[in-house]
Amino acid sequence: MSFTTTHLLTYAGPPLLGALIGYLTNKVAIRMLFRPLKPWYILGKRVPMTPGIIPSKRHDLAENIGDMVGEKLLTATDISTALAEEPFQVYLHQIVDDRVQDILRRDLGPVQQAIPRRFRAYARIGIRTMKYQLRTGIRTYIGSPEFRQALSNVVPQQLEKFGSRRLDEILREEERKGFYCFTESCLKKVASSPDNTQLLAARIQTSLTEVAVSGKSGKDLLPQELVELICTTVAQQAPQILSRTADIMAEPAMRDQIVIAVKGGIEDFLDKLGPMGAMAKGFIEIETMDDTIRSWLEHKEDALKERLQHPDIQQRASQALAEQTRAFLAIPLANLLIHVEPEQLKKICYQLAEKIMELLNSEKMQQMISDTIRNQFETVIDHGRLPLAECANLLLSKEQAEIMRQRLVNELFRILRSEQTGELLDTTINTMINRVTSKPLGILQNLMPAGVRKGITEYIVLTANQILVREVPGLVHTLNIKELVTEKVDSLDLMRLEGLLLSIMEEQFKYINLFGALLGFMIGLLNILITIL
Repeated sequence: MSFTTTHLLTYAGPPLLGALIGYLTNKVAIRMLFRPLKPWYILGKRVPMTPGIIPSKRHDLAENIGDMVGEKLLTATDISTALAEEPFQVYLHQIVDDRVQDILRRDLGPVQQAIPRRFRAYARIGIRTMKYQLRTGIRTYIGSPEFRQALSNVVPQQLEKFGSRRLDEILREEERKGFYCFTESCLKKVASSPDNTQLLAARIQTSLTEVAVSGKSGKDLLPQELVELICTTVAQQAPQILSRTADIMAEPAMRDQIVIAVKGGIEDFLDKLGPMGAMAKGFIEIETMDDTIRSWLEHKEDALKERLQHPDIQQRASQALAEQTRAFLAIPLANLLIHVEPEQLKKICYQLAEKIMELLNSEKMQQMISDTIRNQFETVIDHGRLPLAECANLLLSKEQAEIMRQRLVNELFRILRSEQTGELLDTTINTMINRVTSKPLGILQNLMPAGVRKGITEYIVLTANQILVREVPGLVHTLNIKELVTEKVDSLDLMRLEGLLLSIMEEQFKYINLFGALLGFMIGLLNILITIL
C-alpha cells in the first residue's frame, strides 16, 4: 500500500466512517418509530423499545390527531365561516336552482302521485291527520269564547255596513209589490173572517162599557168637527122631515090619530076647567067633533103643507134639530145604555161590527186602504232611497235593535255549534282536501311568474343558510369530529399508517439521514484534527 493510500485512509477513514454511522443511526432510529409492529420477547421478557414508538403510542397519536382536527381544525366557527364564503354560496345557489327548475318543469299529476311511492302511505296518513286536525280545530274554535267574542264584534260591523245600503238595492220596486199584495191579502182575510167580526164586536162593547163607566158622552168621544158635521147634517134634513110630516098627516090612519088626539086634548082641557068645563060640555057635542076636525084638516091640508115649507119654519126646525142633536150627544152614554139589556147591547155591537167589516170588505174600500198603505209606505221609505238602518229605526227602538243584534249573535252561534253544521263542515273540509289532492298539478313553471320561481330559489337558499348557521354548532357537536377522527386513525392498519406517515415525511426523513451522515463526518474530521494537533 502506498503512502498516499495510507494517509488517505488514515485521514479520510474517520470522517467517512462517522458519516456512515450517523446515517445508519438515524435510519435505524426512524425505522424504530414504526418497527417492530409487535413486541419482542426473550426468555419471556419483553425487549425494550418493542413495539416501535408509533405502534405502542398509536392510541395516543389517534387522540392527539382527533383533538387537533376536532378542536382546532374543524371548529363550528371555521365551518360557518367556510359556508358563508362566496364559492360555497354560488355552488349552493346553483344546486338549489337546478333542483327547483327540475321540479317546476315536470308535468306533475295529483299530489299523491307526485310523492315517491315509498312515501305514499305516509302521505295518506298525513292527509287523514290533516283532515282530522282541521275538523277538530275548526269545531273547537267555533265552540270557544274567543269565536263568540269575534262573532259579537263582526255581526254589528256587518250590520252597520249592510244598514248603510239603500232599500232599493235589496228590494227593488217590483219586488216591493209582493209586499203590498201580501198586505192586501191579509186585509181581505181580516175583513172576511167571522172571528174578527166577533172580536171587533167584543171590543166595541168593551169600549162602550168603559166609556159609560167613565161618565163620558158621545160628544166627548167624537171630535168637535165631527159633532158639528153631524148637527149640520141633521139640520139640513129639516125640509125633508117637514115635507114627510105633511105627507104623514094626510094619511087616513094618521088623521084618525090626530082627531083622537085633538078630542082627547079638548076633553082634558074642559075637565081641568071644573064647573065651567062641565057647563061648556053642555054646549059642545064631543061625538060630532070628529067630522068637524076631519073636515078642517082636509080643508087646511094644502095650507099646512105650504106652512111647513115656509123658510122661517124650516129654519126654526133646523135649529131645533141641531139643538136636539147636540143635547142628545151631550147625554152621558151611561144614561143611554142603562135601559139597554146586555144581550141587546151585544147584538147592537155585533151589528155595528158587521157593518164595519162589510165596509172594509168592499172592493173599493180595500183598494183605497191598499193604495193608502202603498203610498204612505213609499213616502216613508223615500221610494226606496232610504238606508236600511233608517228603515230599521222606524220599526225598532235602540233597545230593541240591540236586543235583536244580540239574539242574532246567539242564534248564529247556536247554528254554527249545532251538530248539523259540524257535519257540514266535516264534509266540506274532506271534499276540499280530496279535490285539491286529486287534481293534477300540471307543469308548475307555467303556473307562476319567473319572479316567483326566482323568489323560491332565493328563499330556499336563504332558509338553508339560516339553518346551516343556526345548526352547524349543534351538528359539529353531534358529529363529535374529535372522537370520529380518533376512531378512524386508531382503526387504521399499522402498515397503512406507516405508509401514510412515511409518504408525508419521507422527504424530511431523507434530510434527517443526510444530516446524521454530515454530523458523523464532521465528528470524524474533528477527531483527526485533534489527533494532528
